[in-house]
Amino acid sequence: MVIALLAVLGVELIVIVALLVFILGRKRWVTHQPGAFRGAIRVVNGDIDGVGAKWSRGYGHWVRDVLVWTKAPFLFRNQLLAADGLHELRAAQPHEIKRLGDHPVIVQVGVGTATVELAAGLDDTTLLLGPYPEPVEASGHAEPAPTGSAVSGERS
Repeated sequence: MVIALLAVLGVELIVIVALLVFILGRKRWVTHQPGAFRGAIRVVNGDIDGVGAKWSRGYGHWVRDVLVWTKAPFLFRNQLLAADGLHELRAAQPHEIKRLGDHPVIVQVGVGTATVELAAGLDDTTLLLGPYPEPVEASGHAEPAPTGSAVSGERS
């Protein structure tokens, strides 16, 4: 859409091609980061600059206990979220989140005083959990991760 608008406005073809090459190169670089997964993010309670209450698409990967979230569609901005731990792992309700496969998984992550939800496809469950092997209750005691075919997908 943006490229068509640039062409209509009379921007030279070489500029449009250079912009397209830059965008596609950035996407390739983001998606090939170690541990990168495609997903969606939203704030459940609290306030985090750059993350809203509606699902927003992008790519994420964990660097220790910091989630690096790269916002779609152009993948220009990174959002760094220092996580306190995972609070809940669950299978998404039907029609709760779209375009992440047949059985998306949702994880609640504590980020300071706020809570965010991360969603990814079932195949990316291990990448979505990152450095946290299992969710942690607010009191700090570990609770076992839910089992079952809907959330126990392993990458093969």
